[in-house]
Amino acid sequence: MLGTMSDATVAPKVPAPSPADLQAEISAAREDLVATINELKAQTQPKALAKRGQANVTGFFTDEFGGVRPERVAIVGAVVVGLLVIGILRRRR
Repeated sequence: MLGTMSDATVAPKVPAPSPADLQAEISAAREDLVATINELKAQTQPKALAKRGQANVTGFFTDEFGGVRPERVAIVGAVVVGLLVIGILRRRR
């Protein structure tokens, strides 16, 4: 009996969702979308952006224990001094 399928190998049919189930699913998806949009709006407020930028800068200059990273402060200081020297040399010409 080659080529015949037994009843055990046939996938059971899943009943189609009812209209009420579909409406509930759409409503839940809509609520998730609204929550996501509100979260994105909150993250893009100027105050939130400034706070996140400040945290990034602070994190760059401090270690995980809150101590200052002198090597990074020195690098930024050297860059600032270099830019000032270039500015002064340009004005003299």
